[in-house]
Amino acid sequence: MIAFDHVAVLARNVAASARFLSDILGIAPGEPDGPDGEMFRLPIGQSGFLLYFPAEEVPGQHIAFRVDRPTFDAIVGRLRARDMTFGNDPEDPANMQTSDFLGGYGRVFFLDPDRHLLEVIA
Repeated sequence: MIAFDHVAVLARNVAASARFLSDILGIAPGEPDGPDGEMFRLPIGQSGFLLYFPAEEVPGQHIAFRVDRPTFDAIVGRLRARDMTFGNDPEDPANMQTSDFLGGYGRVFFLDPDRHLLEVIA
């Protein structure tokens, strides 16, 4: 058996970064983790979790999430409500388009507070 457990994500403020993503995705907030609570665990569906680690320097990562159509529409609505830029092209993540260039229902890229490139696909 092989199961996905977690992905490590570096962040300057682990709680704020996890809260940002949970708000955008519309999922339950995470919780402190680690021996001293210095990390933050954000469950992602049934598949595993993102484990935010504190860091002063944060190289950007690309993290993609597959969602159903109603969830996609809700996420785009939350991005718009926050006046956040997003786009359907990783080279132009501010074009405010949602069509999927690979033929799916929709695709958006946006940046989190640590400049990780997040992608949502339906």
